Amino acid sequence: PYSILFRGCSFMIVYQAGVISALQELSPDIMKSAYRIYGASSGSIIATAALCGCDVGKGDRFLLIFRLKTYLWGLIPGGYALRLLQETLDKFLPPDAHELVSGKLHIILTRLHDWRCVTVSEFTSKEELIQAMTCSCFIPLYFGIFPPKFRGV
Repeated sequence: PYSILFRGCSFMIVYQAGVISALQELSPDIMKSAYRIYGASSGSIIATAALCGCDVGKGDRFLLIFRLKTYLWGLIPGGYALRLLQETLDKFLPPDAHELVSGKLHIILTRLHDWRCVTVSEFTSKEELIQAMTCSCFIPLYFGIFPPKFRGV
């Protein structure tokens, strides 16, 4: 069995979206047959979208967030970028996204109190899945001063 990792790097999200789009078209079973799919930061969003069967190649608003992030480097005040990310994920992902990815998608998070990386792979709701992705993508000062919490941590 093999695993796939989508690493974080916001300016590469367009490239990763192209890779997913090509895989969905040319080899649709590759994502289904992977034992685990890992995602860190923006890679968690691409991995989630792929596992949910979303057409990331046509998610213009979805990708616009990351293009804004690349070009503006935090010049959007008041945590607006974080809200925009959450709202877009809520609209872009299907209502049963958490069921589609649970057990297969492993989102990589960093715990702030000890700086250890942890993975989460079970999600009870779409909102919890979006919260995990938000925590994985959080960039201090860009998204706000205080990081979001996932399951109290």
